[in-house]
Amino acid sequence: MELLFKREQTTGKMSRVNFKLWGKLEVSEDEQALINRYRFDESVLIGSDDSELPRKAIKLGAIVFVVAALLLAYLSSSGMMGFLGGAAAGVGAGYWLMNEKRETIFVKDLLHGRNFTCDSVVELARKEAWLEGACGVFRQVMESAKHWDGVERHTIEPLPKAEAKELILRAA
Repeated sequence: MELLFKREQTTGKMSRVNFKLWGKLEVSEDEQALINRYRFDESVLIGSDDSELPRKAIKLGAIVFVVAALLLAYLSSSGMMGFLGGAAAGVGAGYWLMNEKRETIFVKDLLHGRNFTCDSVVELARKEAWLEGACGVFRQVMESAKHWDGVERHTIEPLPKAEAKELILRAA
């Protein structure tokens, strides 16, 4: 398994520099077979709280729908064409925002390659380290998946009273 990175620097709004990071996982045929067997591609590699994102995507989609519907209805002189075109544009804009801004990263994102936008070089370096660490854990999960068949015995020894109490309190 190899993790590829490609970095770019572009000029954004008001001459501000934007940094772009593209990441992709390249896997061998054996690793791809494990991914397919256990459906690892649907697994969350890095979880994040994206709870505000659907609301923002709906808001953007609604704005784009109204603008596109009015424009297309005016240009085509057909209300139905304006509605359908506006709906397609609104759904497309909402989908684009959801996919572009979400921080939750699935394994399939990196199998196909994914772009990340960063505001600074420091954020870009953090994102690289974050992805590298998560992919390292994923690599070990895949390695352990090779041995999931069969039965494995784990003996759980009782702890002294104080340690047991500490463990219980930490778990609660």
